[in-house]
Amino acid sequence: MRSSRIALLALIATAAACRSPSTDPVFDPDAGGFDASVEDDAGAGPLCPPGSPDPFNNAYSPYEGGEESVDLVVVDFSFVYCEYCAQFAVMWKGIWDSRPDIRARVRLYYHHFPIWDDEQSWTAHASLVAVANQGNEPFWQLHHFLYAKLHDEEIGMSPASIRTYADEVLHLDMAQYDADVADEETMAFVAWDKAQGDAVGVGATPSVFVCGEKIPWSSLEEVIDGYLAE
Repeated sequence: MRSSRIALLALIATAAACRSPSTDPVFDPDAGGFDASVEDDAGAGPLCPPGSPDPFNNAYSPYEGGEESVDLVVVDFSFVYCEYCAQFAVMWKGIWDSRPDIRARVRLYYHHFPIWDDEQSWTAHASLVAVANQGNEPFWQLHHFLYAKLHDEEIGMSPASIRTYADEVLHLDMAQYDADVADEETMAFVAWDKAQGDAVGVGATPSVFVCGEKIPWSSLEEVIDGYLAE
């Protein structure tokens, strides 16, 4: 019954997403020497039905939640300039702030899915990777701030604004940050991460998965509650 309801909601919500004009990444996921050999050993969480698909390697992705146990895993493919990704980010922040039970038991992983095939978009995602390389906490602080400011002309979600925030607010190691942004391996990682989404048919963002099943992103809290109640 849950699967039928999720499928129906997904059909209703298909318009609430940023659409990808192409599934072909502008960068080769095998370029730059990125090694994806580290396997994610967390799985999708014990609350998932037996036999649930677990198609994603989350070992390289920044995450938030699961402070006491990882009972349920949420996977989010997002694009930095996507209006609906910003709406999802604000919604998730509200859930995070108001639901200690979800903070304790549910973990959300952020995955990169640049939709526009232009250098600025991919560099913005590489900039997010450079922040994540210095810790989950600075990544999520930046994530929550910048997605909330997506339409702020003085801030926006540009590589320059990400670098400014990393330097002036997060006080990161900027030499390491700049080296990571410029590293071909970083861009190759973004391409590899996008390819994970391509492999399961992600063509729009945000694309949100629970127990390996794509759900309408606006129904995330309802879907999580359905699992936590079991």
